[in-house]
Amino acid sequence: MSRTRLAYGPEPEQFGHLYLPDTVDPGTPIPVVMVVHGGFWHGRYHLNLGTPLALALSRNGVAAWNIEYRRIGAGGRWPEMSVDVVAALEAVATLVADRAAAVGITLDLDRVRVVGHSAGGQLAVWLAGEPAAVRPQLVVSQAGALDLASAGERGRRIDYIEDLFGVAYEDDPELYRSASPLHRVPVGVPVAVVHGTEDAQVRVNVATRYADAARAAHDPVSLHVIDGEDHYAFLDKSTRSWALSLELLLDER
Repeated sequence: MSRTRLAYGPEPEQFGHLYLPDTVDPGTPIPVVMVVHGGFWHGRYHLNLGTPLALALSRNGVAAWNIEYRRIGAGGRWPEMSVDVVAALEAVATLVADRAAAVGITLDLDRVRVVGHSAGGQLAVWLAGEPAAVRPQLVVSQAGALDLASAGERGRRIDYIEDLFGVAYEDDPELYRSASPLHRVPVGVPVAVVHGTEDAQVRVNVATRYADAARAAHDPVSLHVIDGEDHYAFLDKSTRSWALSLELLLDER
């Protein structure tokens, strides 16, 4: 397994770590998974949160693209980070594919998957609805913050969501809705929603509401509720949340 730092843009936070497997069948293209870390969209959290999963994916024969992006206090808010995650995804077909080719590995651009935890889950599922040059084959949301607008619709203010957008919901409701995966269905990309019943940071009903809305909009969606596990179980290799996430990302069906 090798790791290479690649800059997908000129800003300091526009980079990612590409993990390539040590051995692959010559001439056989391999899948790619883009990993989007969480952390309340804030600059105090970094892509090292996604490193263990990226390592596990590469050890299973997959190219893992673990990205950083501009965050609150680290280069921007929603306008910057939304631009960055699109650019990072599109870089899979250019920058990332070229680096892999340089070491004799061909990427299968029909098997690009995206996984995100918490705030990264929101970004990953939001990406599924964007007209990017690279379309994910699958998105996996790990305890994703998939509803950014319903609280505002009810008159409730959430500090870290207001920090993300820089305005209150009442001042720009369409901005909130345009970034909220729940309010963007259908997206036409399969989404696997994985969530623990004991999640105190993003309640499991966020996951069930998203899945219900996606099904109603005829989107391909699967809901996986993990009994007894919390928000941080996805960062722990001993949990069912971790194992199921890996299983979904490696599934070739």
